Amino acid sequence: MNLSVRILITCLGVYCPIIVRGQDTLKSIQQHVTTGKTDSVSMERENIYPYSSLHQLLKGNAAGVYIQETGGEPGAFSSMLLRGSAIPFINRRDVYDAQPTVILDGIPLIMDHPFTFDIQLFDYNHLGPATNLLSAIDMNNIGSVEVVKDLGKAALYGPRAANGGVILLTSKTPVSGIRRISFNTYFGMVQRPHIYTTNARFENSFRQQFYDKYATTEQLQTYPLYLRDSTNSAYYGPSNWTDLYYSNTPVYGVNASLSSGTSRANFIFAGGTQRSSNAADNTAMDRYNAMFKINMMPLGGFTVSAMINATRLERKRNTWLRDRFAEMQYLPDLSNPLPPNKTSYSAYLNEFDKSFDDNKTNEVNGYFRLRADFGNSWDFTSMFGFDYNEGLRDLFYPSTLLETVNYLSNYFGYNQRVLFNNTLRYRHTWGKHHVTLEAGETFQADFNRYNYAYAYKGPNDLIRLNLLHSDNTKDEYLSPKSFNHALIFTFLDKQRHRLLSFYGRAVYNYNDQFDLSALFRADGSSSAQPDNWWLYTPTFTAGLNVKNTWLKDEAAVNALRVHASWGRVGRLMPDDRFGEGPQYLSDLSFSNNPVRFSYNGFPGISRAYSSGYIGYGITWPYMEQLEVGVNTALFGNRLNLSADVYNKIDHNMVLGIPFGAEYGYNFQYKNGMKVRNRGVDISAGAYLLPEKSDLQWQVSANLNYNRNTLLALPGGLKELKVGNGSRMLRTGYSIDQYWVLENKGIYNRDADVPVNPASGKSLNYKGIPILAGDPRWNDINGDYVIDDKDKVMKSHALPVITGGFNSDVYWRGFTLGCAFYYALGHKIMNEEMANHFDFINREGKIDMSAVKEITFWSKAGNYDKYPLYNPWSTVDAYRTDQTLFLENAAFLKLRTLSLQYDLTSAKWWNKKGRIVKLVVYATGNNLFTITPYSGGDPEQADFNGYDNGYGLPMPKSYTIGLKMDL
Repeated sequence: MNLSVRILITCLGVYCPIIVRGQDTLKSIQQHVTTGKTDSVSMERENIYPYSSLHQLLKGNAAGVYIQETGGEPGAFSSMLLRGSAIPFINRRDVYDAQPTVILDGIPLIMDHPFTFDIQLFDYNHLGPATNLLSAIDMNNIGSVEVVKDLGKAALYGPRAANGGVILLTSKTPVSGIRRISFNTYFGMVQRPHIYTTNARFENSFRQQFYDKYATTEQLQTYPLYLRDSTNSAYYGPSNWTDLYYSNTPVYGVNASLSSGTSRANFIFAGGTQRSSNAADNTAMDRYNAMFKINMMPLGGFTVSAMINATRLERKRNTWLRDRFAEMQYLPDLSNPLPPNKTSYSAYLNEFDKSFDDNKTNEVNGYFRLRADFGNSWDFTSMFGFDYNEGLRDLFYPSTLLETVNYLSNYFGYNQRVLFNNTLRYRHTWGKHHVTLEAGETFQADFNRYNYAYAYKGPNDLIRLNLLHSDNTKDEYLSPKSFNHALIFTFLDKQRHRLLSFYGRAVYNYNDQFDLSALFRADGSSSAQPDNWWLYTPTFTAGLNVKNTWLKDEAAVNALRVHASWGRVGRLMPDDRFGEGPQYLSDLSFSNNPVRFSYNGFPGISRAYSSGYIGYGITWPYMEQLEVGVNTALFGNRLNLSADVYNKIDHNMVLGIPFGAEYGYNFQYKNGMKVRNRGVDISAGAYLLPEKSDLQWQVSANLNYNRNTLLALPGGLKELKVGNGSRMLRTGYSIDQYWVLENKGIYNRDADVPVNPASGKSLNYKGIPILAGDPRWNDINGDYVIDDKDKVMKSHALPVITGGFNSDVYWRGFTLGCAFYYALGHKIMNEEMANHFDFINREGKIDMSAVKEITFWSKAGNYDKYPLYNPWSTVDAYRTDQTLFLENAAFLKLRTLSLQYDLTSAKWWNKKGRIVKLVVYATGNNLFTITPYSGGDPEQADFNGYDNGYGLPMPKSYTIGLKMDL
């Protein structure tokens, strides 16, 4: 029978329905299982959701992929990890270095370089628009997404695969012989969240319990002014600021494509726009995209292909005080926070509306490819590709926002990559033996650059151009007429990197039963030191098709394959400074800024003790991975399973370690860090109802278990304090563990404090006596001194178990689908709660820790679970490095819920019409989260596992849409 049956194939742990016919079913399944070393995502299933980036699409859809969106702000940076991280997240720059490479149609996309953090006093955001560059990809134009983690395939991309693998995106291909018009559009709303608001009466009641119990007469006199006057309606009146901060906001998207041609020449053109919004703070991002791809065969066996893709992103950012002060590097008087009453809050917003913050990102990438086929044995491919993105930010804050000082800045930065690849392949078959030989060359050149300038205190709020000088044609050219010359600061920097690679690969297959492959690479990097430019790495794989070898007659087993691989790939240096040999950066520092290149218009230079010393003998870091896996399809392809066990070790990694203080440097970069990630990826999918039933139910699930261990530190060190001494790297422990004091309660009386019987001295914290009202910290070593020796390595900032599961029910053209995402085995440091309880050390200071956003007037968490320590205590009772604020961060999220109906499946539909497919759908996103965490969204912790209360909430959204193929 020539009946179409819908089957589920195991691509990578995410199961995509395809249509195969009759006797081709088994063969198709076998081919997928044979190559089942990658995870793929069904684009047909996912492109009905209003995702604004690749991160959102992959979340929960592939085993071993952990996506962390630290907030719901459209277009903001998101983190992606494949099989954990080998890089300790000491600062935000490290997160950028840990991201996997995304490859679009053979082009490794270049991301923002984190070198702007070098000149930032606060590293909350990358300078410039700080936009997630993967948001530039319109997923409607992508035909397939594959997550490649097995080095058997990932090693083809060399050092680009060092962060756990690569993600392959393939744009939609033109169709031949017919004209195809596709259209997808949706419209919906983002729902404003429900917030428990507070006012000064609530805050006063919260603080009064501490004052009643511990405050002295002198301390009572320092009570904040904004809390003293209960008649002040701005603070004690209605807390209705949310009426101005949150609102239901529209979202929409439109994408259309035209594809046509013949087998000799065909093309596809696609264009679209999308508005992504958050219900908070009037944030949004607009995307405009166009893509054109063409294939031509002017001669038999000779193909010319080209693609160009262009995107424009325009982003409306948040209005946080923290980000504004961090950009300006200027803090005003913080005695009085923004009022929670919307009448007073609106007065602030009216002044803020006089500012502007324009954030624009442009991206263009493409390729030109030639392919020549010489008979059935030889083929040669040559490709030139490029990726270019630029970010622009123009910013102005009026003097009414900052103590009569206005501020203006301009940023322009770009990232550019060009590549040239050549591949020669030979194939030969004799009898049951098949051999493929391949040789290739790749050259990639990267260039990153930015220009940044800012100025203070212009003559008025009408001059909003960053003019260094009014008239450069006059003699007094050096005499500024707009901004004071001494208050203008300019910065520029660039990074250049080149990678040249050669490889050879041999693949042997015997009768589709047994296969072997070997790959050898030589990679040369300009960022490696001159005596270590080249690294040579091998990769080996083996596979056994058990079904074809021993189970041909076993009807219940449709496919079964086991595979193993071992390989090594180099890890690129994060900075081109390493290629220069012994040296250090030059800088000039003053006014709390880490780097200044000039003062009052005159260039300055000083020894850069803070940047770290690079000496001789730094060699290539590299990653090795051993993996063993099995893929199977059972019971007429109704059940599909795959499992991969891996042991991934990063060797010889570079880390800054303490270095000769007498020379003035903070640290020196040295090789020697070694980190292991072990784990398992498991994927399963099944059809749960009989094949002939009108009602079909397809389920799929994936799970990753990953544990990292620090095996070695440079110089034979066993432990190293990092992150301003707030974290510890200790061999034998995970690199993402917290280093904290253990809480055991509170000392209610001075008599309860233990006394050392040998010395007669009571317990102290680093020499400070512990008194009634102080925390009862565990004295691990029993020396009656609480210090760093009593800190313990606790829990993990990164989840140990992650994954997702999907369910799709089909009935007569209707599809009801849902997707869940989960993470387990990690904890969050509730820094927001710690800061709230530590009000004595933060109130009114001219310090970033004293900043109170308008969201300060909301309640998140359970205040009653914390003991009433003495907030005036000199031991800093509510410090964050203690288990008191460490909470279970496990969560389960219903990410998506959808209902679709294919009108072309209806009996009344005209089968001879030109409309091939017409689907109407409705979706809901981020509908609920189940978690024991008492704070906000557990997914929104920072890179170090701290929840500081920043990050807009993940919005709930509801959309309706239409998809059509003509």
